[in-house]
Amino acid sequence: MWEDDDDNDDGGYDPEEERKKLEALPIYKKALEILDLTEQIVDTFNDEDTAKIHRQIMLEDAMIIPAKIAGAEAMDDYILKMENATIIKIHARSLLTQTSSAKYLDLQDERYLQLLRDEIEAFRLLFKKWIQSFEIDTTKEGDGWGLFVPDEE
Repeated sequence: MWEDDDDNDDGGYDPEEERKKLEALPIYKKALEILDLTEQIVDTFNDEDTAKIHRQIMLEDAMIIPAKIAGAEAMDDYILKMENATIIKIHARSLLTQTSSAKYLDLQDERYLQLLRDEIEAFRLLFKKWIQSFEIDTTKEGDGWGLFVPDEE
């Protein structure tokens, strides 16, 4: 019979404390700044189909970054942290590419796009420091794909 035991000891896990730790991280703060700036920039795009597509891509990229930082911070597994870091890098680079496309298509004043590019560069520097804080687990046998820790086969 299944019992609903509300007295389970969860090992001292405090979600509120974890949220506060996440929100205090400089890289997470910068990711939220990038999201906010991206939202402000794309809100001024016109309603043409091309602009709509760029708006969607830029917002998706900007939203995924802080979510993946939170995901990486929520786990201790080095490989899973690196997988999240890789996804973050891909979306940050995509967002950077979209600023060039938006400039080319004249969707936004170049100065605002440059502000976003500057924020992404600041994020990149924080990112490099952040991933260096990941503790490598040398006992881990790999992810089965040969990424981050070579598989022995």
